[in-house]
This record gives sequence, structure tokens and C-alpha cells, in this order.
Amino acid sequence: MQIEKGHSGLRRQLLASSAVAVLVAVAPAAHAQLIEEIVISAQKREQNMQEVGVSLTAFSGDALKEFGFNDSTQIVAQVPGLNVGTPVGEGNNPSFTLRGVGLNDFNDNNEGPIAVYLDDVYQAALPGLTFQLFDVERVEVLRGPQGTIYGRNATGGLIKFVSRKPTEETEGYIDVEGGAYESLNVKSAISGALGDGVRGRLAAAYGRNGGYVENRMGPTTNEANSIALRGQIEFDVGDDGLLNLKGIYSRSKTDAPQYQHQATLGATGADNLPFCPTDVPRDNYCYADTDDDVHAGEYDRHGDLKIEVKGVHATYEHDFGGIELTNTFSYQNTEKFHEEDTDVGPNPGIEPTFRSENDALSNELRLMGRYDKGFWQVGVFYLDTKVKSANDLPVYWRGDFAALLDSDPAVFGGALEAFTPGYDKGPGLVPAIYYDVDYTQKTKSYAGFAQVEYLLTEELNLTAGIRYTKEKRNFDYINRAPEGYLLNNLLAGLGEANFMSLHAGDVNGFAAALGAGDPDVVSADASRINDDNVIGKVSLDWQVDNRTLLYVTWSKGFKAGGFNAGFIDQTDFLTSDQVAFDPEVLTSYETGVKWTSSDNALRINASGFYYDYNDFQALTFQGLSQFITNASAKFYGGEAEIGMRPVENLDIQLGVSYLDTDVDGVTVQGETADNRRAVLAPKFTANGFIAYTIPMDNGDEIIPSASFNYQSSHYFDITNSDISKQKGYMLVDMRLAYRMEDKGLEFAAFAKNVFDKEYKVYTFDFTGPGGYNQLFYGKPRWWGVSVGYRF
Repeated sequence: MQIEKGHSGLRRQLLASSAVAVLVAVAPAAHAQLIEEIVISAQKREQNMQEVGVSLTAFSGDALKEFGFNDSTQIVAQVPGLNVGTPVGEGNNPSFTLRGVGLNDFNDNNEGPIAVYLDDVYQAALPGLTFQLFDVERVEVLRGPQGTIYGRNATGGLIKFVSRKPTEETEGYIDVEGGAYESLNVKSAISGALGDGVRGRLAAAYGRNGGYVENRMGPTTNEANSIALRGQIEFDVGDDGLLNLKGIYSRSKTDAPQYQHQATLGATGADNLPFCPTDVPRDNYCYADTDDDVHAGEYDRHGDLKIEVKGVHATYEHDFGGIELTNTFSYQNTEKFHEEDTDVGPNPGIEPTFRSENDALSNELRLMGRYDKGFWQVGVFYLDTKVKSANDLPVYWRGDFAALLDSDPAVFGGALEAFTPGYDKGPGLVPAIYYDVDYTQKTKSYAGFAQVEYLLTEELNLTAGIRYTKEKRNFDYINRAPEGYLLNNLLAGLGEANFMSLHAGDVNGFAAALGAGDPDVVSADASRINDDNVIGKVSLDWQVDNRTLLYVTWSKGFKAGGFNAGFIDQTDFLTSDQVAFDPEVLTSYETGVKWTSSDNALRINASGFYYDYNDFQALTFQGLSQFITNASAKFYGGEAEIGMRPVENLDIQLGVSYLDTDVDGVTVQGETADNRRAVLAPKFTANGFIAYTIPMDNGDEIIPSASFNYQSSHYFDITNSDISKQKGYMLVDMRLAYRMEDKGLEFAAFAKNVFDKEYKVYTFDFTGPGGYNQLFYGKPRWWGVSVGYRF
């Protein structure tokens, strides 16, 4: 069988055997039908989504353009059950949750339970998961545990971005968009033959905006500037082989995102610290932001956020007469530099700097074939990552605040004065704490997986899969305590040079020096993890008729344990054996239905699930550091998607999700909390899109469209505190396009967040260390115009 233009003979045979591959998606292209004919590969081969018992949502690249999505995080607006938070601001490490499954940790050494793939390459680096969407063929979002056919195991699901491949015929495009806040986005690509049996494709994207947050102390902030490149060369290797080589590069250089400030010391000004004014609630620095403008503040630090990604991918496919081999190799390097104004005010109170470099090498080898009763796949996967990080956190207190703490026998009881005699006790700032963190984490993950489908009858299809994973992780961590700061000097006076060390044989002796415990002698096991696990999947599909599919699935997902890599501090009475957290295991029970009307004018897909967690990985806060602990959890809910064309040229897409989450046994600052809702897990979401195509006499088209996304109330903190809650809200976008199909031209105007809704995308409660709450708000109303040309 001859491989042709990137699709092997076997894959073409599989496609033909499953009839026409279709995907329900909003149809943005001229003359498209609601049920868009688009190939999907959720099970690593082309299939008709309506005939496969998998809960997924997918969009074509043209649909993404119609939605106005410019980066990877924006797809959540039209995927039921998928949410995203930005724990360290826009453009930085995103936190995806799917059906409530997620991890809102922003340490660069950790991975989320929602795996993200670019083509068939797993994206291991959290800082690299916010990237520009350009030259995309489609996006697929799979719900539930993954691992029996995908390289990296994932407990919650996966998001797969598939780029357009090189073509034999010369083609290309350029899209230019400009608008509010001096924004400019340019996307382009060109593709074609480079010689006999050789094809190439080059795509690029550039984006910037002038910032939308007013800084009353300096220049406007939250500016963005990014560029991305992707080049591919594809070779025919004989009649049965195909080699695709890809290089990727992206660079984002933006203002470090600024948050909003909410003082939290008390309900009224009377609850403030004794040296602060009592007019309104204020923080530990006696500051309060009282202008009620969620896109303005006073920021003394104008920091940078720089993220750079470089990578090479190589995929080889070979058809051995009915058995297809696919090998995907990848190496990626991700570097990040982030200067944050954590205290969110005019004082240089808490201003960390984060630096990290993530090297990730992976290889996935897979064999796939067909037999008389169905299909089979087997594969092996290897992942090798190295994360190096150097993080500094200087903390300054008011001198009178330090004196207040030092006067309390339950806090310092005069120890600050004893070890830093004569420090300034007035309203000025004094150096209080300095964390100097360096760590290196090395991970090696090995896996073997297999899945087989067996046709029991013409209507019943059984799928069974299994996976074995072995993961080793080593963690070299130290948080030094250089002298010259109040708490650092106290530690030095007690004979301690570090806030925390994980070096085997070192002693963290703060608690022992106070008579509050034994010396913490670091064992070799405190800095290494060796996990293994067997997971699987069993699914039964019943094709009731050629329009209706029912399915039921049992599956299990696994995510290895890891290490807390924040500003770990033994003065919070943490010990070295608490730095690691355990693996989590999720058992899923799911059922669903897929139905399409006989005229293809109506499609309904619905699914329901129940998740039972062992050792759910939950993020909490310990002092000035985020901290992951393990808990138990149970989730249940469901999603439904409806696509319809009630009249000619009118396309409607609707989606809803319901979710109930219950997390028990979460340890927060030494206290255990039960019956908590998971983070970024709204009980109800709804989304929709409507487009009407108006044909013109000259063959051109006018296409007005609108979309919405609704989120019910949800929390950004596992404690479910009131200040971490976002009330329900709805966002509405609109677009008007004029399309000249014969000339390859399209002109459009759009508005996002039409009603200028104010809504939070994340919060962090710093009441303990700072007396305030960080709030990060979504973008205000945004408008623009665009022009596109295709050839």
C-alpha cells in the first residue's frame, strides 16, 4: 500500500471501512454543512466520531478562526466541561480542568492531569502551554482517563492540537487583525512541493497589544508581544514510508501580568493593624486599592515575563502490508523568566523573580493493524525531562509591623530584636525574609500500552486496553537563607543556613532548636520517587442503527507523585518527608449516546460520568508557598452538545455541562477540611454559537455570527473561602464577515466581551503573609477588524 501525502495506505483503508469521517462542529466555511466532514484521530486512526464511544469535542481550524481564538487557552469557551485558570497571570502557566480534574499548581516542575499534545508530541513544560493558535487543522478534546493508546498517561483527559501538513499543491494565506489597545495579530503560511516526493510548509504568527491595565505609578501594563514559527519538511520514503520533520520556535516577551488588590485584614477599617488608618480595610503595608476599577492599580514593579520554546519533532510512518508503524521523536527546550509584583501595590513588599529551564525528550513507537474482528494497537513510550529553576523571593515588612510581631510571645517573642538589634521599628520597610531557591528535577517515565477492538456482533463492539507505567523522579532542592534579613538572621542565630534542604544527610533543625520536635535529618528517599502502576479500559459500543450509538466505559487513570518546589520553609514546621506528594489514581465510569437525524440537520451527543479518586492531588498554601497534598474525592456529572440547522444557512451549536465535586481530607495549614468543591469546577456551564450565511447575487456571502459562554459560580481555592469565589457570569462575542470566495478574500469586524463584563479568572489569598487577596480579571471589551487572503 502506498503512502501518499501524509496519509498511509492502511489509514486510508481504515477510513474507508468506517464510511465518511464526520465531526459535528460549527461550520464556518462557505457552503459548509452543520455536520462538517472532517477527519478526527482520537483513537490514533481516522474514524467517524458518531460511531465511536468516546466523549470528545473537536473543531476545525476554520471554526477556530470563526470563534476568534488566538491562543491555546481560549478554546475552553466552546468546550463543555473544560475550564482554565491563570494562577500566575495571563500568558504564563495555565491550569486546565476538565470535568473538574486539574491541578492549579504553578511550579514549573509539575505537570497537569490534562495532557496537552501538539500533533502527536506531549507538551511537558507548564510554561509552554499558552501558545498562539495558527495554521491549525483541528483541535480535539478527549474527556476521561487516557493512556491505553496515548504516550503520556493522563487522569482527566487530553487536548490535542493538530497542525496543517505540507501539501503537494502550492497554497497559502495571510490573515491580519487589528483593534483595541493597539492590538495587532498576523498569521500566515505557505505550502507546496519542494521536489519529487518532498513537500514543505512554513507558518508564522505575530501578536501584540499595548496593554489594558492602567498603572497609576507608571506606564500602562499587561502589554503583550509574541512571535511563533513552525516549519515542516515531508519526505516520501519509497512507496510505503513517510518522514515528517518539524521545527518549532516561539518567543513571548510581555509585561509581567499585574493583579488587582483586595485588602482582607478585616471587615471594616476598625479591624486594621493599630498603626494603619481605619477608614477602609487595609493590608499589612497599610495600603488599600479603593478605586473600584478592576483594570487599574498602583504597581511599583514593572517586571518582565519572557517565555521561549525551541523544539524539533520527527515522525516516521511505514506500512508493512497491513501493519503500520509510527515513531514520533521530540526534543523541546522551554525557558522562562518572570518578575512578579506579588504585593500588588505601591510598596516593594513581596517581589519574587522566577527562572526556569525545561528540557524534554520523548519518543513514542506504535504499531497498528486490523484483523477480521476489528483493530489492534500496541506501543511503548519514553519521556525524559530535566527542570532547573532559580527563584528568589525578597520580602519586606513595615518596621512597626515587625515590631508588633516581635512583641507577641506567640510569634517571635523578642527574637527579631535579639538577632537583628536596632532594626528600624518605624513605618519604613525593613528587609524581613529572603528565600534563595535552587532546584533540579529529573524525571524518566517508561510505559507500554495496548488496545484491541473486537466486533462481538454487527452492532456490538468491545474495546479493551491496558497500560503499564514506571516513573522515576529525583529532586535536588535547597532554599538558602542569606543573612541580612530579620527571619534569616534568626535562623542563622539558631545555627541554620537554610530555610529547607533536601540534600541527603543535611539537618533542618529549626523545630528542634525551639524544642518543638526532633531534628529533621534528610533521608535519601525524601528526594526521590519511584512509582509504577497498571491501568486499563473496557468499553462496549452498541450501534443501535446507523444514526444512534450507545456506549458504556470503565477506565482507570494514573498520575505519578511529585515534589513541591515552591518556597518551602521549615519555620512553617514543614519537614523534608512532607515535600513529596503521592500519585493519584482515578477510576471512571461513563455512559453516553450519540444520535444524528436522518437529514443531518440535528445532532445530539450526551455523556454522564462518575469519578472515584484515590489520593487526589490538591493544591493548598503553606506560608508563602503553594503546597500540594493528597486527599480523597468523588466527582459526577455530564455534558450534552446539540448541533442543528433548523433552516437553510442557519447553523446553531449548543453545549452544556453539569458537575458535582466533593473533596475530603485536604490539609490546609495543619487543619483538615472536608466537603470542599474542586477548584475551577463550576456546577453548570453553557456555551453556544449561531451563524447565518446570507448569499449575495454575485456569489459573495455575508455571515453574521455570535457566541456565548456561561460559567456558574466556582472557586479558585480548595478552601472554598468567600474571597476565592467567582459568581456566575456570561460572556458574549459577535462577528460580521464578508466573504469573497472566488477571490480568496474575507473582511470581518468583531467584538469580544460585548457587554464589558467584569469577571475573575483567578485569585490567591495572601491574607496570612500580606493581608490582601490577589485578583486577576479577564480582558475588558475588545473590538477589531481583520482581512484574510488565501491562494
